[in-house]
Amino acid sequence: MPVPPSPFAGDADSPRLRRALRGLSWLVSALLLALAAWLLHRYLGAMRWRDVWAALWALPRAHVAGAVAATATSFAMLAAFDVLAARSVAPARAAPGLAAFAGFAAHALSNTLGFHAMTGGAVRYRVYATAGLGAGDIARVVGLASLGVGLGYAVLGAAGLLAEPPVAAGWGRPAGVFIVALLAGLLLWLAEPRTLRLHRWSVALPGSGGAALQMLIGGMEMSAAIGAMYLLLPPAIAPPVADFVPVYLTALLAGIISHAPGGLGVFEAILLGAFPAQARADVLAGLLCYRLVYNLLPFGLAALGLGLFEARRRRVLAAQAAHPS
Repeated sequence: MPVPPSPFAGDADSPRLRRALRGLSWLVSALLLALAAWLLHRYLGAMRWRDVWAALWALPRAHVAGAVAATATSFAMLAAFDVLAARSVAPARAAPGLAAFAGFAAHALSNTLGFHAMTGGAVRYRVYATAGLGAGDIARVVGLASLGVGLGYAVLGAAGLLAEPPVAAGWGRPAGVFIVALLAGLLLWLAEPRTLRLHRWSVALPGSGGAALQMLIGGMEMSAAIGAMYLLLPPAIAPPVADFVPVYLTALLAGIISHAPGGLGVFEAILLGAFPAQARADVLAGLLCYRLVYNLLPFGLAALGLGLFEARRRRVLAAQAAHPS
């Protein structure tokens, strides 16, 4: 996906600043991966794999089925972000079904392969280009869909903090109230038409009603994603949901920052570290099942869907070449 021009493109120092920020990003990623590798080495070295496999096979089948249903709900909400964004940017060209497919495929592949901006952007470009959308419109769709995902993080983060989990050390409710106030302020600000401009690139932001809808969808999406992992924790060791939400969100964000494919290693290290040593074999079993259900299953479906999409597109192009109008 083409990157929108920077509003500071004329500044002499902007290339140097971009290089510095890129270097800092990769340094943080390397440090996170190194720390995760060290922690996983410690955790896995203290486990017996036969205990992990026993815990995996002991997972309640109803919970596994529930995790599959929660995964389907999560990806349906992610697809809905693209539908809303495409309806705002190019309602006459991007049909809802095409937008839903683009959103699902982009998230299914980027969640597993990592590098969300590049992977998801490339998938969306390939799909939306068939409907005649240019790079600028596709970038606008990506921006609006990403806004919805970010609002979902904020909504669930606020809900988790308001529940005052022990990890917040008594600061949960003030922090949660602060985030709620920011979200309310955003809705008030969006009550009038707003446009985000970056040099020559611009996108019309959703109104307060559209942003509220994105918050609702985002909250449902994040709740379903968290539910998929929570259901795969053995019932005997599963903490209260309110205690698990901040741990999951922290692990998810750290995995994204690390640039590791699917946050692999970093996500697992944080979740394993949140449980006592005697419970980690059971947690690892749940994590393995979660990776299968939430990452590999959607990835396989998206890869199959993209293959069929490309095959159909080639048949249409061949038919048009054989019978030009």
